[in-house]
Amino acid sequence: MKKITLVLACMFGMAVTASAQYTGHKFFDNWSIGVEGGTATNLYDWDTPNGGVFGINFTKGVTPVLSLEFQVQAGAGDDVNWNWWRRTNDISHIAVMGNTKINLMNWFGGYKGSPRVFEIQARGGLGYGRFFFPSDGYDGGTSDGNDLNRMLYTLGLDFDFNLGKQKNWTISVRPAALLKGTRDNDPVFKEFKNNKGDSYARTGCDNGASNSYFHNGVFQITAALTYHFKTSNGTHHFAVVQPTEVTKVVEKVVEKPVEKVVEKVVEKVVTKGVNGGGITIEFAQNKAVLTNTAKAKLNAIEKGTSVAVDGYASPEGSKSYNQKLSQRRCDAVKAYLEDRGVKVVDLNAHGAAGAESQRIVYVTVK
Repeated sequence: MKKITLVLACMFGMAVTASAQYTGHKFFDNWSIGVEGGTATNLYDWDTPNGGVFGINFTKGVTPVLSLEFQVQAGAGDDVNWNWWRRTNDISHIAVMGNTKINLMNWFGGYKGSPRVFEIQARGGLGYGRFFFPSDGYDGGTSDGNDLNRMLYTLGLDFDFNLGKQKNWTISVRPAALLKGTRDNDPVFKEFKNNKGDSYARTGCDNGASNSYFHNGVFQITAALTYHFKTSNGTHHFAVVQPTEVTKVVEKVVEKPVEKVVEKVVEKVVTKGVNGGGITIEFAQNKAVLTNTAKAKLNAIEKGTSVAVDGYASPEGSKSYNQKLSQRRCDAVKAYLEDRGVKVVDLNAHGAAGAESQRIVYVTVK
């Protein structure tokens, strides 16, 4: 039990990734519903007659790697996989599970903005099960017929095939091991005798195999059909944020947005001497700090000269932020020049002046 719990904790911890680079991660985004059905057999005695299982699943995608699943499952006629006696009821147990699912393809291969056609997910979880015993005794004998309530643990894989242009439907093959928590006073751990005097010891199977605890686990394989509800980004899954959307998110959260990392070639202005010419001062992205190269250019302007300063920003940021950034760049140039005795008679911050605007300040001699 401790090992299984540790595995689940590790799966959860390693899969939690930042969702700020994706859209569609609001609370009501990335929900899905699925139905499944299949067969189960005893983990110890594989020739035990198979029983049927069916259920319904609700899943919430937390990130492209991590999702959480709530599962309700019932066993139909699979009592011999859990208990040595047969029963007449159609439903032999009900299980309620909370599972953590890790998308191995997105974890190791990265998320490309849309689900792959084929994906593999690892699944593990904890839950609660109720096992229904016959009220008329074990194999014709006598008993109180009390039902059992036990913790359940599951580990498995989902082989997913995502269908449709929007990847809103998924067909899955889901093999898994389902293990039952035990107590020493469980009836299935005692030796029973039926009304013919035949002895059954700790079998869990219908063939009388003795002295095994493996009847506390079954292997099951199911097929599932899942529908993914539409998200707030207009798709049925997470979508990669475009650069403009990232800027808006940063502005809203920290109120201090940054320009996107987009490399562009800055047009050079050839200086034909200081008088009557111009000097182009270049700035790093989202910076208003003069570099040593910029200072060397400004040092060429003689003391007492009058100049005009025009500042710009690249277009990736918001309009208001670009305006403030170009103003800070102008102020930095002005402060440096005035410290050297150069007069700044005209100063204009233009923000981003069109799609080709760059991170520069023009200094023009009057």
